[in-house]
Amino acid sequence: MSDGNGAAGLYVHIPFCRRKCPYCHFASAPPRPGEWAAWRDGIGREAALRSGLGLAFDTLYAGGGTPSLLSPAGVAGLVEALRRHLRLEEFTLEANPAAGTDAATLEAWAAAGVTRLSVGVQSFDDATLAVLGRDYPAEEAEAFVMRAGRAGFGAIGIDLMAGVPGETRDSLRRTMDAVARTAPDHASVYLLENVDGLPFESVLAERPVDEDAAADGFEFLAAGIASLGLARYEISNFARPGRECRHNLKYWRGEPFLGLGPSAASRAAGERWTNAPDLAAWRRALGEGRDPRVERVALDPEKAAREAIVSGLRLVAGIDLADFRDRFGMDIEARFGRELAELGRDGLVVLEHGALRIPEDRLLVSNSILSTFS
Repeated sequence: MSDGNGAAGLYVHIPFCRRKCPYCHFASAPPRPGEWAAWRDGIGREAALRSGLGLAFDTLYAGGGTPSLLSPAGVAGLVEALRRHLRLEEFTLEANPAAGTDAATLEAWAAAGVTRLSVGVQSFDDATLAVLGRDYPAEEAEAFVMRAGRAGFGAIGIDLMAGVPGETRDSLRRTMDAVARTAPDHASVYLLENVDGLPFESVLAERPVDEDAAADGFEFLAAGIASLGLARYEISNFARPGRECRHNLKYWRGEPFLGLGPSAASRAAGERWTNAPDLAAWRRALGEGRDPRVERVALDPEKAAREAIVSGLRLVAGIDLADFRDRFGMDIEARFGRELAELGRDGLVVLEHGALRIPEDRLLVSNSILSTFS
């Protein structure tokens, strides 16, 4: 079992994509000859290396990169390779709508065990997609989501982006109109950020985006998604009842998770760690019998509790104080009484019905609130 808190989450990083998007800061690149085989071998080696943790997993999340480059046979092979560690109740596969995936492939992914497809649409507006360097038109993205909805998955999610240079109310409306037509079960909205040192940094330098305008764009999309019956349950995430991403909830609730693959992060057994970001370095370490971790942080009870507060306050429902005390041994009201009083006077946190939460209209500017507990 996973540290006494039920099953853990398993993340597998697929570090390959057809081409690198100019705003992407994740570890990914087009695969070179032999790299798929090296990655598969490394995943098996790392899973064996971590088996001593004694974790069992009920969620699997394949992220990247572009995990939808995996064929249905590749998806089935991944599940088979990890099967002895899994009692799967949710399997999320990230997908790129530019992959040219037909209905038969989508249905085969579902038959291979994928229960949630998370589609990285970013926008349903052609001009916005062009600025982002995405290599598909909005019409193709919409058709992909429609096909996915008929393929037999338990849930379809889409990712959208706000704060893109050139974004207008009309472009956002076009995106929302397509969201309404595709009727996803889950939607995530992210602000375009963290592009320092990436090719997209020069785009923003030439076409800067006003922070207030970006926030307005985010809130426009958030309100439109909510009007379609998807309730906000985390800063950036919305879902129909019962269609929340169980895997990601483990992150926000401070539950254990294990990441396999280059750059993958983990939190388990009183530590959190990150793997070497480079595929070759990660694979070489495993091939030589060395640990591929490049960053390890011991989580003493105080640090573990503080990090769980920061992640838990991202949730609309906030933190159940009694449950938190039982899990982490910290009474948040006693430990942070003065800070909570100050934040409460300013309307930045709410303490009611045994829970601590950030008001929904303050979630988008929550970083300064969360820094109180970090």
